[in-house]
Amino acid sequence: MKLKITLLGAGNVGFHLAKRLHECGHQICQVLSRDLNKAKELSQVVQAAAIDSTEAINLQASVYIIAIKDKYIAQFQQKISFLAQENKIVVHTSGAVSSQVFNPNFSRCGVFYPLQSFSRIEPTNFEKLPFCIYAKDPQTENILFELAQTICPNVYRINDEERAILHVTAVIVNNFSNYLYGVAHHICQDHQIPFDLLKALIAKTARNIEQHPPHRVQTGPAVRNDKNTISKHLDFLEKYPDYQNIYQLLSNGIAQQKKDSKK
Repeated sequence: MKLKITLLGAGNVGFHLAKRLHECGHQICQVLSRDLNKAKELSQVVQAAAIDSTEAINLQASVYIIAIKDKYIAQFQQKISFLAQENKIVVHTSGAVSSQVFNPNFSRCGVFYPLQSFSRIEPTNFEKLPFCIYAKDPQTENILFELAQTICPNVYRINDEERAILHVTAVIVNNFSNYLYGVAHHICQDHQIPFDLLKALIAKTARNIEQHPPHRVQTGPAVRNDKNTISKHLDFLEKYPDYQNIYQLLSNGIAQQKKDSKK
């Protein structure tokens, strides 16, 4: 399957998605961004036309991918409702926005969601990440499924409710864990201790859950009910009251998880 596709957005997701689609043989017709320089930068990579307004969107593509911030999707899809009259497929890439955002303007619409965090300066391995698709009608969903398979081997049919749950858990495992790395980094910096000393442990923790459920490989003073160590840690963290609260909350959660697993 080789399709003509227009990318409506040139941020981190749009940047990597357009590059991958182009690499896999799809034709990127246009790249839209409010910042024309961003559109031009990406369009040069994927050999597309750069535009900076919805009025400039042409009808050459068969699939139009909205890759913009969640809070703008509802308003944006109204501006491109003319695509519905041409029977075009319109999708968004959000993990948190329901496909119902397209009601009542579009019938051939859905979600084209790569479950990954994206950075413009870091490469993305599409061979590893999971890709979630959904559409209102089976025919459109099959097209999105086949399209996703051309750029990623791990494609899943995930409805709105399932995707909303996935997005919550993705925030927990990605954003929250990275925040905790930042907490540790801050404390290390304050005491002139190299944060690099913790990187092997971070990597080992991530590897553990590739083979085992997380609760089975939980370690630390909370799971051992080591109240003396926990007390010492909390005493040390008195100078960091926010971090102290987080430490106590997570320790309580780990202890409760252990109790629940024995029931």
